This record gives sequence, C-alpha cells and structure tokens, in this order.
Amino acid sequence: MTDAAFTDICADPGLLDIESARAQAAALVGGPVGVEELAFAELRGRVLAGPVASPTPLPPFDHSAMDGYAVADPARLRHVLRGRLAAGSEGLRDALAPGEAVRIFTGAPLPPGARAVVMQERVTREGDDITLRAALEEGANVRRRGEDVAEGDVLVPAGAAMDGRHLAILAAAGVSRALVRRRVVVGLLSTGDELTEAGAPLRPGRIYDANRPMLAGILARPAYDVVDLGVGPDEPEALTALLEQAGARCDVIVTSGATSVGDEDHLAGAVAAAGGTLGLARVAIKPGKPIVAGRVGRAALVGLPGNPFAALVGHMLIGRVVLERLAGVEARPLRPLSVEAGFAQKGPGGRTEFAPAVLDGVGPGGLPRVRKLGRGGSARLAPLIAAEGLAVIPAGRAEVREGDLIGFLSFEAALEV
Repeated sequence: MTDAAFTDICADPGLLDIESARAQAAALVGGPVGVEELAFAELRGRVLAGPVASPTPLPPFDHSAMDGYAVADPARLRHVLRGRLAAGSEGLRDALAPGEAVRIFTGAPLPPGARAVVMQERVTREGDDITLRAALEEGANVRRRGEDVAEGDVLVPAGAAMDGRHLAILAAAGVSRALVRRRVVVGLLSTGDELTEAGAPLRPGRIYDANRPMLAGILARPAYDVVDLGVGPDEPEALTALLEQAGARCDVIVTSGATSVGDEDHLAGAVAAAGGTLGLARVAIKPGKPIVAGRVGRAALVGLPGNPFAALVGHMLIGRVVLERLAGVEARPLRPLSVEAGFAQKGPGGRTEFAPAVLDGVGPGGLPRVRKLGRGGSARLAPLIAAEGLAVIPAGRAEVREGDLIGFLSFEAALEV
C-alpha cells in the first residue's frame, strides 16, 4: 500500500469501496455551516471561513538577525562606532556614512545606510573602534522587511482549523479578529434497549453505553457543539420522535446501533417515518460493514454500527468526512503510511481490515514495522488503549505474511477535527 489515499479493491461486488463510500457520504452535505466573526482570543480550534490576508509585511522593518555591529560598508574592515540600538528602539534618523558602525542587538531596526551586520564574535573592539576579521557579504545577518510575508499575502487559508502555528502568524501580523465557521451542532444518539447509562445499576442482559462517551470525547473540539441525545429505545415511534426533534435542532446526527437488517434494527424505518432518507448501507470494511448515511430534517445523518470498535472505525473513515465538510475544513484524504507487517494471518477477503496496532521498530525492508494488538473483534476496546493507530490490511489478499507491505493509519491523523 502506498502512502496515498485508499486504493483498495473491493473484492465483493455487493459492497461499496471506501473512497466511494466517503464521497457519497460527503455528497449528503450541501456545504459548510454559516459564519461568525470572533476576536483573536476565541479563534483557537475554530475553522477559518475565508483566507486571512496580512495587513502588514513580516518583518515590518529591516532588522538585525543577531547581536553584533551594523556597518555601512561590508567590504571595509575598520569602522568607528556611532551609537547603540536595542530591540524596541526607534532607530537612527541619519544614515550611516562609510566607515561608521552601530552596536546593534537582535531584533533592533537596521539604521539607514547599514548594509550588513557582523556577529560580535567576529569583531575586535578597542574603545569606539572595531576591526572586522573578514569582509562581509552584502545583507549578511539582516532580515529584510517583508521577506517572510508581503503585505496582502495570505497568512492562513480558508478551511484551516486554527492551532498554535496559525495563531502565531496572525498575532505577528497584528490580526485581532477573523471570520470563522460557526460551531457544527452534532447530535449523538445511541440505540438499543440493552444500553444503560454509566452510574446506573446494571440489570441482567444490559451493558453500559460506550459509544456516546467515545464519540463525545473524539468530538470535544472547538469546531463542534456536541448535543447528547441519549439512548433511543428499540421502539419505532419513540425513535422516530427522537429523530424528528434532532433533525430540527442539529446539523448532523451521529447514531450508533440498529444499522443492520435484523428484526430489532429500527433505524431505517424511523428515518423514513421522520421524512428522511438513508443509503450507503454496506461498506467493504472490517469491522463496520453496516454503515448508513442520509438526512433527517435539516440534518445529515451518519449511522454507525453498535459495536464500539466498529463504530470507531466507521467514524474515522465515513463519519469524519461529513463532519469536516460541515465544518468547512479543507478536504484531506486519509493517507495510510506504508509499513511492513510484523505478523502473519489469513487475508481479509472482500473487505479492507482495520486492527488496533503499534509501530514496532523497522522491518527488514527498511520501513516501519507494525504489530497488531489483541485477538480482533468489533466489540473489543482493551487493545485500543495501547494502540497508536490501525493496521490497514487491503481487501483481496489471500494471506498476509511477515514483511508484507500493508498500511498504518495513526489515530492522530484519523481523528483530527
């Protein structure tokens, strides 16, 4: 597998390959949510609605790149000191004449007429006279006005989720406000009569709901406003009412469970009864084949499997692309890293398999080696605690041998924004 977007071959003609599934899910969203203007202090983690141009060049003036001496004639070795300039000073009014120098410190404005700065370690000083140990090149140790960013250049493009890098350059340019996408309202709904809330007594035959807390933790980011819709019962009318309310309130509804075709899987019927639509029911991934996507009211809907690991994989591959499109994040393909398998197993058949894994040194071919964790299974959570990401085993292989090229998808890359 190359370090590129998924190129898996769907060996089962009844299933949808990953890239097609992602494209169809993204097509459910007409466009990103609306915009609002925020002060600089509120921008962290928010998604820019448009490019931010620099109101000033960076640096805003020519200045010294180090402590030393600014000289008017770089070829001359002997100079007479005329003054002293530190960072924050207004500089000199009169230009330096040939043979003159100024003691200067990092960040201080370059005096008029200065054409280079010599490092203080390369100067011999006697009173107000300095001697250079060697001639300088023109512009040595000088940072020129606008050499980093010209006035009017784009500092940060539209669709960027603002992190420390973006905040640094905006702050350097004096940007105090910016237009961002409003927060995407995400409703989280688990389904199933077997589910119990944490803290409540666990009756026979019941389990605690892990999916809503898992997804809420993943989506605990400034770009999203997560709404807990609770647990929907295995009762069509009640589930329909929940979906109708969520469709009027949310930008996207993320459900887990009831995506198959069993007698107790009521999601499809409830969506239809609420006036919505569903599609994308069988994706060539393991785990997580039964993933649905559609619309209810004004909201997009992503239906993930009920087993926690399958729900996580479904969110990483399919749900995330819907959320990013709503948030206005620039589309980014998932790019599994090419690695060598540190294990052997049967091939995954017609579906691309994802398994909790860690990077474990370097393989014989010189690429990172990946080791699977746990015994597999879509309901297992313990292996995820030690995992760094997911081993990606392409569909169509009869077997995987140690040293074979496969993919690795880090959680950091797959769970951003």
